[in-house]
Amino acid sequence: MVVHRSWEIAFDAPASRPVRAARMVVAAHGLDRDAVLVLDADSDEFVTVPGLPAHLSRNTVSLSSDGTRLVFLSRQDDGAGPMRVVLHALATGARQEFVSDGFVRAALSPDGSRIAVLADLSNGPGIPGEGDEIAGIVLIETATGARQPLWSAEGYWQEDAISWSPDGRLLAATYLTLDDVITTVVLDLSGKVIGVYEDRVALPGAHSVWTSDREIIVYPEPDDESPLIAIDVPTGSERRFTRRNFSGYLAITGGRVVRPGSSPERVVTTDLNDTDERPFLTFRPAVSIEAIDIVPSAVR
Repeated sequence: MVVHRSWEIAFDAPASRPVRAARMVVAAHGLDRDAVLVLDADSDEFVTVPGLPAHLSRNTVSLSSDGTRLVFLSRQDDGAGPMRVVLHALATGARQEFVSDGFVRAALSPDGSRIAVLADLSNGPGIPGEGDEIAGIVLIETATGARQPLWSAEGYWQEDAISWSPDGRLLAATYLTLDDVITTVVLDLSGKVIGVYEDRVALPGAHSVWTSDREIIVYPEPDDESPLIAIDVPTGSERRFTRRNFSGYLAITGGRVVRPGSSPERVVTTDLNDTDERPFLTFRPAVSIEAIDIVPSAVR
């Protein structure tokens, strides 16, 4: 399983080539370069993805559930124009693009048929207290580009996260209400609200939120000791874990937490109670990681 392995990565040295499919993506910023690296499912090596847009938002990068496509937001190649959601095929470099002024973050459904997009539907200038501030979710059919408004609420995408349940039947999203309450909401695909969890934040990684078809992992806000909390969506019951380290969360997968290690170049994993620490990624030189996403099939 990926989360029980470790890699040493020379950030300036990985090969740049297409891959058939990937098990993990890391978007990072180094001293003199940015890069999106994927763990090749065939060779078990990290490689740099070639041919990506110059103005992609690295913190929005995720993988499709089958590991064959990257999903991210980007501006046009000249840096102008509205944000677009991009599906980038790793093997061929072929792209699908969906453009809107209000797009913030996107996640591809497990079957690849739809994209759930966080959208700023505000009529005002985006300043709290001025104008009509609306956070919403739009579904896009990947085959046709048809768009369906799914849900909206008064608020902002300050803590933006969007994730599909493994069976593709539910969505979880985190937003900030007009009363400045961080809230995670769970919806079905009719737009019906299944659960509302105030002061609960989901990680932004597309595959870091759901542990099963019915359970999500969040952490509390205000950020006191940041213990992880598992919520059973049908019942609303919670399981709270233990927090022993305060260096932040990068991803959660297969019952393991991915977080920064004790030195700048190290990334480690722990169990959900922040014990059983194991080495995971070592970058030389050290980098700033802006996104990590691990596909569920990599940890089975």
